[in-house]
Amino acid sequence: MHTAQARNKIFKSWSGISEVSIIKEVATKGEHIDLCMEYWAGKRKIPVQEYRHYFYDVVQAYVQRLLSERLVCKADNVLHNVERDVKCFFYQYACECDDADLSEFVLDHLRCREPQLFEQEQPVLAYYWSLVQQLRECSDLLARHQALLPRVHIEALMTLPEQTLQLLIVELYFANGNESLLPELNKQLVWQHLVDTGRLDRLRRWCWCQEAAAGTADLRPLEQAYARWKIEPLMYEYALEHLQQPCEPLRNYFARAGYFFSAESSDMSTLLRRLCTMQCLEQHTELLSRQPLARHLLERGYHSLLLLDCVPVSALEQLAGENEPLLTLIIDLKTHDLMQREGFEMISKSVQSYLERTHHGADSLQEQPLLTFYDFLCHEPSVRALEGFLSSSNLRRVPYLNSLMARFEHHGTSSSDAVPSAHELFHKFKKVNFATLAAAAGQGERVSFSNARLSQRYASKAQLNYTHYLKQQRSAYAVYYFLMEQLQLYGQITRTQLFHACETATQLALQHAGDEELVTHCVACCEMLDFDTQTLRSFLHLQRLLPATGVSGGYTSQLQHWDQALVQQLVATPEQFPLESYQALMRLAARNVQGKWPSALLQHFAARNDWWQLLLLFQYFDLPLSALKQLLPHFKCGTLGVHLLRALSYDCIHERQHKRAGNRRSDGQTNSSQETMTNSSHSSGLDANLQQLQRDAGQSLCSLLTHNAQQDLFALVLCSSNSLPEETIGSMARFMELMQSSAQHCSSINLLKHCVRQQMPVLAVLAATLGEHNRDWCWLLWLAVASGQWLQLLQAATKSKEPQQQTELVWLVIRGAVSGGQLNALLHSFCIFQPHCKIVHLCHFLQLTAQQQDFSDATIVELRQFFCSWSQDAVQLPLCEPLARKQLLQRCIGLLLIQLEANFDCIMQQQKFLDCICRSDVGDICDLLDFCLLHRIFGVAAPWLRQLGINYEQLVRRDSAEYKRLVDALTEAKAYEQALQLASLLQLPLADIVYAKWLAELEAGQLRLHAEYEQEIAQHALPPAILVNFLLQAAAQQPESQLRRRYELLQSALGVIKQHHLFPNECFDRDQIEYDMVLCYLQLEQEQLTIVDIYHSEYFEQIMRQERCVLYKSFSELKELAGIDDLSIASKSQLTGEMEQRLDALLNMLLDEGDIVEALRLQELFEFRPNDLRFIVFAMALAEGMTSIANLSSKERQLLSDIEKSAFPKFNRLTLNQSPMTRCSSDLSGSCSTLEFEEIPSKEKQQTLETLLGIGSKLKHGVELGRRIVLAYRAAMYLDKEYLDVLRTKDVSVLLKSAAEEDCLQRLLVVSDIHISTRLTPQEIADSLALELTTCIVRPRFYIFHASQQPRNAPRNADLWGHNIDRDFHLFLELTPNTTLLGNCLLEYCDALKAYRRYQDNKPYEQSTAFERLSGIITLYGLPNSGSSSSNVPGSPGIPQVLSHKKQNQIYVELLIKAHLCFVHECSMEGIASVLERAKLLNAQLTNAKSWSLIVRLLIGIARYREMFYCFDALIENEQFESLLGQFDEDQKSGLRQAILGYLREYNPKNGKDLLRLAAHHFLMYKELAEMWSQEAQGILDRVRSAASTAAEPSKLKVSLELQQQLQQALEFFTHATENYLLDNKLILAQQSVARAELVAMQLDLCNKALEKRGSGPAGVGTSSTAPLCISVIGVQTREQFRELINNHLRVPQTLILSRAYGHDVNWSEALLTQFVLLQRRSYLQDYRGHQRINDNVIEQVVKGYILHTQNNPSSAKHEESLAQLVELIRSVTLKYKLASILGLKGIVMALINDSTVHYLRDTNFGRNEMHNVTNM
Repeated sequence: MHTAQARNKIFKSWSGISEVSIIKEVATKGEHIDLCMEYWAGKRKIPVQEYRHYFYDVVQAYVQRLLSERLVCKADNVLHNVERDVKCFFYQYACECDDADLSEFVLDHLRCREPQLFEQEQPVLAYYWSLVQQLRECSDLLARHQALLPRVHIEALMTLPEQTLQLLIVELYFANGNESLLPELNKQLVWQHLVDTGRLDRLRRWCWCQEAAAGTADLRPLEQAYARWKIEPLMYEYALEHLQQPCEPLRNYFARAGYFFSAESSDMSTLLRRLCTMQCLEQHTELLSRQPLARHLLERGYHSLLLLDCVPVSALEQLAGENEPLLTLIIDLKTHDLMQREGFEMISKSVQSYLERTHHGADSLQEQPLLTFYDFLCHEPSVRALEGFLSSSNLRRVPYLNSLMARFEHHGTSSSDAVPSAHELFHKFKKVNFATLAAAAGQGERVSFSNARLSQRYASKAQLNYTHYLKQQRSAYAVYYFLMEQLQLYGQITRTQLFHACETATQLALQHAGDEELVTHCVACCEMLDFDTQTLRSFLHLQRLLPATGVSGGYTSQLQHWDQALVQQLVATPEQFPLESYQALMRLAARNVQGKWPSALLQHFAARNDWWQLLLLFQYFDLPLSALKQLLPHFKCGTLGVHLLRALSYDCIHERQHKRAGNRRSDGQTNSSQETMTNSSHSSGLDANLQQLQRDAGQSLCSLLTHNAQQDLFALVLCSSNSLPEETIGSMARFMELMQSSAQHCSSINLLKHCVRQQMPVLAVLAATLGEHNRDWCWLLWLAVASGQWLQLLQAATKSKEPQQQTELVWLVIRGAVSGGQLNALLHSFCIFQPHCKIVHLCHFLQLTAQQQDFSDATIVELRQFFCSWSQDAVQLPLCEPLARKQLLQRCIGLLLIQLEANFDCIMQQQKFLDCICRSDVGDICDLLDFCLLHRIFGVAAPWLRQLGINYEQLVRRDSAEYKRLVDALTEAKAYEQALQLASLLQLPLADIVYAKWLAELEAGQLRLHAEYEQEIAQHALPPAILVNFLLQAAAQQPESQLRRRYELLQSALGVIKQHHLFPNECFDRDQIEYDMVLCYLQLEQEQLTIVDIYHSEYFEQIMRQERCVLYKSFSELKELAGIDDLSIASKSQLTGEMEQRLDALLNMLLDEGDIVEALRLQELFEFRPNDLRFIVFAMALAEGMTSIANLSSKERQLLSDIEKSAFPKFNRLTLNQSPMTRCSSDLSGSCSTLEFEEIPSKEKQQTLETLLGIGSKLKHGVELGRRIVLAYRAAMYLDKEYLDVLRTKDVSVLLKSAAEEDCLQRLLVVSDIHISTRLTPQEIADSLALELTTCIVRPRFYIFHASQQPRNAPRNADLWGHNIDRDFHLFLELTPNTTLLGNCLLEYCDALKAYRRYQDNKPYEQSTAFERLSGIITLYGLPNSGSSSSNVPGSPGIPQVLSHKKQNQIYVELLIKAHLCFVHECSMEGIASVLERAKLLNAQLTNAKSWSLIVRLLIGIARYREMFYCFDALIENEQFESLLGQFDEDQKSGLRQAILGYLREYNPKNGKDLLRLAAHHFLMYKELAEMWSQEAQGILDRVRSAASTAAEPSKLKVSLELQQQLQQALEFFTHATENYLLDNKLILAQQSVARAELVAMQLDLCNKALEKRGSGPAGVGTSSTAPLCISVIGVQTREQFRELINNHLRVPQTLILSRAYGHDVNWSEALLTQFVLLQRRSYLQDYRGHQRINDNVIEQVVKGYILHTQNNPSSAKHEESLAQLVELIRSVTLKYKLASILGLKGIVMALINDSTVHYLRDTNFGRNEMHNVTNM
């Protein structure tokens, strides 16, 4: 650990050192690594953990460099110091290294460190390295695990937890599919990954592979792993918990394993369906035995499924009381075996008993035709008898017997005709009559078309028709030709003609099916004729894809063959179903006349028990059930086919009947079969009783129903018959007396008594046949006996004493029949005895809805008919007094309610029943009960109605309290949702229910989000005070450990009060709530303080946040908003030191966010005021004038005296914050004012401002509030306005307008203060500045109509806030925080200007905000002034001036220039590119308008010359180049000069040299001018040399007048170049140019001399046609050429010129030797001495050269004479004597010897023949 002093010392030592250097140092030494991370993380202002990654990156780069230099030991030490794994790093580096030697070197180092360990770990390292490589390829995976793996390397993977690494490997495998990772996968994690990512297809495949575990050879590797990995229970449970929306197949696979999702675990229907789908009922018998399966099947009428083994007999025995006859039969069937005799007899008796008990009242067998057929089979059947029996009974409803009847009806009707002959076929189809042809041919002539006479007479001329064009693959023309031909022949085109044409085209396509082109054109022809070719294309598709049939047959056989081929194709490739081919096949089968569907593929699926595929095919292709019936023998599991047929017929009967109503010939048969099958298979479940009695009493079924009776019916009839007269029953008492009497009465009375005793209702029917006078009593007795109510009726009649109770007794029986479910008996009683009673409709309605569950429109018609009769007073019950209409309706509604309560097994049926009543519109005629309301109530509270015991009959009354009791009961049962819905329907109060619901949730520990409570009170329109009280109650119940929860609840309560503007009442005290909330906040844990949200005042949330948190209120107004004067707290707590610190932090946080109102409330609540809040309050008071500096106390003065004076200057700029202050430089304050007379603020205001600035410098929190106060005060001071007026002004434009119009100090500073203090966004600032700048650009472009206002010069941009926007534009750029936005706004005004031009030209234009503002500017300043010349605003209305195109172009150019400056200020390349693009388009417009000055202004203003070379092109092409040479600023001139030169040199336009010279002259570019002259002169010389190089003598020039002119021109050019070099003070370049000019002059002189020589020569030579030659001095290329010229041709002055021109030194000794000695040019020595000083050394070298020359050439006396002349010039006597001696010049030698001055020469001997003398020279 380091002390603070040591840390500071270390940190100080690191100052000034680069970050990388420090990291390398600490990593190498292994010291202060943590301090280094802490130091640089603090400087970078990032967490240490995040900086750690950067630290390791630098270390990694450092170690890699060490390894590249083979410093492995040092690299090893560095890695150890930073606690990195060496072997992992080295191994990864070796794998990544491109240098094989270096890689092997690093690996050898690892081997040497720990050989055995490395060999063991190398496979592990290789494995992790492969993982690293694969992870780097998966960028998406790395992005998801960025937090887990910020850097991907071997060490990072090896240090991961095993679980995390395994999960990462799983994700990596599914990301890249690398099979090498498969052995490493963990099946639990793979399953978890698939579940979490929702890969349902892979989960489904896994489950499938569990079944196919035996044959895994053909599976992919992952699927083979699926087959090996057994799915464990924990895996299933994980999937059940986390899967959100599993697919149906996956649910089925889970069901097969015995697992069901939570939403389905309690749904028996779904459970059964899934187990049946997967055919695993037998496997889960134990699971099903624990479920209420028996009750479920019984309630839904699935009686046949009760015979399954999974339904225990014990469960059926427990349910025996509900449906005893049926359950007794099923129990007997399950407990006895049909294969044994005893079992068969028991089952037979059970069936007979069941029929007797359930069909005892049946008098019609219309609904059970199979029973009739069974009765027929009991006799001896025969075919004849069967035929008659079928035609005379209702057995046509049986599908098979129906088809049998059809065969009987059509049997023997068809007769076969004779086979037609060939002549008949020709005559019928080809209209060729061979008999006529034979007669016309004559006797003995052969009937043939080859006969000339026949051909002439009968043959027609051949003519092309449309089929020929079809064969030529010209379908469109064929159609055209056909239509034209038909119109020419018939004048019209019918559908038949078109059909024949399509038929021909179809035949042609079938005949040439192999020709795809022809087939295509045939199909196109048919389509163009508006005929569907779908069938043809299907036929050709099958013919092309499937193998051709080898058997001959018809159309049906062809379809069957293709069906077989599709089966073979599916077997070959089972994973691909041939859907397209099978669609084509089914399309053809639908058109098959014989109506046979392809069955091979269906049989294939049936043989494999693939019911799912069969179901899809039947549903997709809408196949009839007859096709499914034919498949039943082909099912591997026969019961599966039966179940599938039953399911389809049960679920889709109505839909399929509707679909096939008009599309199939066998619709009636199919529908009948479906209906019959449905009735037969579900008759026991739908209704055990027969729905309608059979009226044929002669059928033998009566014996079946009654043969087991206790007494013979005929005996009873005989015993009851007598001859006594019939007696009329007059009253109920008499009726009861007769029924209980044992005496003999008339026959009808006796039959009625036996009816009661024997419980045989049929006797009442017989009694009614004897007379009509007692029919009503027979009806009553029949109904009472049949419904089992006789005893109840007898008891009620005994108790009743009043005669008017007879009506009540009758209604008692009727209600009892309805409540007992004896609806069949009730209906049949009226049908038998009272067929004309209108109540039959109501009984029929009750019977249809309860017994048949028929809620169709036909059933509703029955109810409507009853109410229609009721409305006409046509409803009269027997034995009842006439009732009032309302009373009768009340009783009938009671029957409906009894039906609703007693006769439905499930809620769904009850809801359907109520819906049926509502659809009957009973509410229109009945006001006793709102059935629609009752229906809705059932929809809400149906599951609770039976449990709560609601009395349905009480609901008839209008003021029934049952509804209120139901709501209260639901509330007590905690069914709050249902109670709320029900109360809403009944318009009852909801507040108590909602509050009780919230309290119940609170007691259960469930507390929802605040938004949900708000939504609920808004949904139910509840008073918000309920929510406040609940939140307070919830907060009060929170324990001390749940301070955060309590704080949030209190905060929510205050939020409700604040949101709904609730005033404090007796229920809650707002101040106390706020105090308790803040107290909870102060007691929170430290880590929770950063999580919870702080509470804000209503003013801050609802007003200040909408106003950018800008303060617009004075201190007194803030106090009033805070309610400081009205605060009252009942009890306060003592704050600890830590709580005070947290309160201080809370207040500071509020100040930072700008909530001054809440800060004031808290400081008053807790009587605690931090320094920053005190400073802000004091600053507000000081700025508002509530106090002054003079009134400060000594303590406050002492506080302000601590302010450093150095803090003032930084607040004299724009802001109180240093970061935004740096946007403005000293230009804002140094050169802001351009006014002649400026009013300086008072000293008091300046002192106040300084004080405010000083207070602002002390602020640490609430800086934005302080900035607002200070800047508003400063702006008010400079604007000479009141502070509060400026503070309260919310419209920024008003303040900016004041700054622009008033003569105030520091305008730009004021504007900046306004921008910053009002917190304008960068976009708003940019919009404001753009508007002002655009106004300044547009305003001067209008004409001024007064002479005094007419500008002297061209209009320039107007000033803005006292500054020139062209010169001081950088100051305006400093005003905006984002100049790119300002540039974009200016570009928008450019677009608006274009739109305005279109608006002026009356063309369509695009509206925009910028367009509206620009129009406003033009309207404002475009009106002529009426009187006052000093006002810019128009004084009177007038027509705005029309901006000319030139003015608009000027504005556009200025806007582009300003926008470009904005973009350049922030280096916005996109903006610059946009400006350049617009400038290019504008350049074209300006060129067309010939606005050259604007092009120059655009070019100079943007100053991107290379990107805008097109401006140069435009000016040069239009000869306006001089426009670029105007008077510009120095900074503009330099850039423009370089651009012009660069353009002219790079693009070399026409007359480019002249333009370049012109520009150079303009810009005084003497050097460039000289270079141009030099280049042109050099070009002339190059042309001369090139011409000379092609001649016979390259070193000679042919002298001509042209050559002289060229040389003269070159001389002039070099002369000009010299002059310009001298003007530019380039002396060296001037000397070089002079030398070149002298050379040209010399060459010109040589040419002139050659011409003179030619002119002075002999006559023959002078008249020669050949041009004279002269030596070429301008074509010297090499040193040898230079020596040749000076040694042989040139004189001394010419030699000097040549030397200066080419820069070569002249060897004068060699030149003298050649020209003076050898060539004997005597004048050469004179020239030399005239231009050069001759010295002894030169003469000595000449002598040496001559001696060497004489070694190969002979000498002559002239040579020696010349040499003697040279030796005489030597000044050295010794050298002269020596050379003379060597040359043998005796005269010179003797003269020297005789000279008395040198005596020692006599002793020397320098002979020429002495070789040593020569060599010594």
